[in-house]
Amino acid sequence: MVLPLSQLVQQLNAKKTEFLSYDTALAEVRQAYQQALSHWQQQSLTEISNAIDINSEITHWGARPVEPWHQGWCIPLGVQWPHRQAAREWATAELMEVTTVAVDGSQIVPSEELLLPVGVVQAGWFLNPHRRDRPYAKEIALELITPAELRQAEAQLRQPQIYRFHERYIHLRRFELELKTLRERMAEVTAPALLLFDGSFVATFAESYAPEWQGRYVAALRQTLEASVQQQMPVVAYIDSSQARDLVTLLGHLAGLSPSPYLSDAQLLNSVLTQWGDRSPLFICDRGGILENYGTWAKGIGFCYLKAHQGYPVRLELPLWICEAGLLDQVIRWLCGELITGQGYPYALETADQLAVLQGSDRQAFLRQLQVWAEDAGIELRFSRKWVSKQQRR
Repeated sequence: MVLPLSQLVQQLNAKKTEFLSYDTALAEVRQAYQQALSHWQQQSLTEISNAIDINSEITHWGARPVEPWHQGWCIPLGVQWPHRQAAREWATAELMEVTTVAVDGSQIVPSEELLLPVGVVQAGWFLNPHRRDRPYAKEIALELITPAELRQAEAQLRQPQIYRFHERYIHLRRFELELKTLRERMAEVTAPALLLFDGSFVATFAESYAPEWQGRYVAALRQTLEASVQQQMPVVAYIDSSQARDLVTLLGHLAGLSPSPYLSDAQLLNSVLTQWGDRSPLFICDRGGILENYGTWAKGIGFCYLKAHQGYPVRLELPLWICEAGLLDQVIRWLCGELITGQGYPYALETADQLAVLQGSDRQAFLRQLQVWAEDAGIELRFSRKWVSKQQRR
């Protein structure tokens, strides 16, 4: 069946007033926060820090400034080119002999097709030394999740009846594999290097998970951040469509505004970061929540926003030691070089994603291979009649 467009249009027309009222309310909230932004970005880092210190009753401010600014919350890249070829030449020069590494992952979760819980996680990694005498390298790390592993994981939980247990557990395993793979590559490369992670270092998304799994997310992240500082290897988490609200929270507290769950930092900064390569100052993420379990890293993760394409600014998260070591501007230039090469998305991350992604055809191939292996091993697999029927029709 196709989507009945005539019914959709009828529904849209019937509910037009609801859309308009929502848009109007959001515009009013955005205007109030925009005014707060206009005021506070003209204040100095010291003035905002003092305002934070005075209001000691507020535990978490969302964000705390750590890098000074001169003309509002916009720090230009400071480079312009007459044409795209000149930009590409700049990117090539910036990245020459700088090793870039990126990791991304994918998974196959148990489904109704196979009446046996089994899954797969994989992490694709791409390493580019940007040297004429050394080729790039890329590979996939794969882990099979067996029914025994899933049963054991469920038995260890204090809340065994978790909604969508298999999907959540396999997402955790994928996350752990991605960061493990990133740390392995980190241990292999030599400076100068830039390592990129597709995701966030602040695992707020895991707060709804079981405490045992929250602990594993935090452990994987802390190990990665610790490896970064010990080996002095810059690692950056790249979030292209961030819904984070840390600066919104900061401005709300400073200006006494009502909290706004529908306004994001990226939306707010879109009027400030207008030219490609513009970035915001660096802030400490002071969100609270799961960050309170990060130990010494609870106040050790910084973030800024970067105008990387025509859409909203992207969010970058990184360990604060990069700024303290005076490497932040260089890391941003390397990342901009990757963006130019990738035409709006970091080339290394784009390559890792293409390598790691599992399509519907991969799922079918996995099930067929599992079926062949089971027959050879003398193991009986039971597939849903729906899946068998589909295979017979194809």
